[in-house]
Order: sequence, then C-alpha cells, then structure tokens
Amino acid sequence: MRIESKYSHMNGEEYLIVHQPELWKEVQDVVASVDAGACP
Repeated sequence: MRIESKYSHMNGEEYLIVHQPELWKEVQDVVASVDAGACP
C-alpha cells in the first residue's frame, strides 16, 4: 500500500519529521508493508 494523500492535523506530520524521524519512518514502513490486494 502507499500513502496517496495526507492531512496533517495541527502539523503532526511536520512535528514527526523534525522531532521523531525514526517514528515517521516506521509509520511509512508499516503502510508500505500492507498488501491492499489481500483485503476483501
């Protein structure tokens, strides 16, 4: 699966990128690992 669009409530995405880059990378990795085709 891939992230098609984003909504950053109260700049949450920007906060993660600047202050918690390893957590943001983990979120991206988890989303990328989902096989959307396997979902009914």
